[in-house]
Amino acid sequence: MLQAVDEVVFFVKDIEEVKRWIKNLLKCAVVFESPEYCTLLVGATKIGLHPRDEKNSGNGRGQVAYWRVHDMEPVISKFQEAGCRLYRGPIRGIDGPMVCQLQDPFGNLWGLVDYHDLDPSGN
Repeated sequence: MLQAVDEVVFFVKDIEEVKRWIKNLLKCAVVFESPEYCTLLVGATKIGLHPRDEKNSGNGRGQVAYWRVHDMEPVISKFQEAGCRLYRGPIRGIDGPMVCQLQDPFGNLWGLVDYHDLDPSGN
């Protein structure tokens, strides 16, 4: 069945602009590039950049991928310095970890999840 998140796709107005922004923020590599699609690698997960179209307007609403972090506050600060704004949270999720969502300058949502302060039993 499902194993792990392979790729998160953002539908964007300008692939080149968003690619430069993500590369600068995350210091990650481009692993595929064409005029119609671009893939960057962050850890073991790909970020795909696809042009907005009639089926996906890129409004940032809908599913949100949550990226695991060890210490949320410095990560939030780094995203904010790159032009993101807090969209939701940070809050303690009902299942225990700290979570938040940030909206990037292009309207995409980035979720962060931080389990580091939970004890091994998950409480």
